[in-house]
Amino acid sequence: MSRESAILSALTTEPASTEAVYERVGYTTLARVGLIPYDAFRAELMMLSADGQVESHTAAGGTTMWRLPAPSKA
Repeated sequence: MSRESAILSALTTEPASTEAVYERVGYTTLARVGLIPYDAFRAELMMLSADGQVESHTAAGGTTMWRLPAPSKA
């Protein structure tokens, strides 16, 4: 499993905090893909966001929220 797939599999179209996504991925998978350091995990989320694979916004309390993009209606 790649870092990318580990994170993407933990996301849905419903927003979740960085901490919630980290917990969803789980320690075992984080260790396997080398993302235990929180900064590395967050950097991977930011790269996925820059690629357009993940959307993010800052919640009212300052927490970064992440989600998969909503499917386009075609």
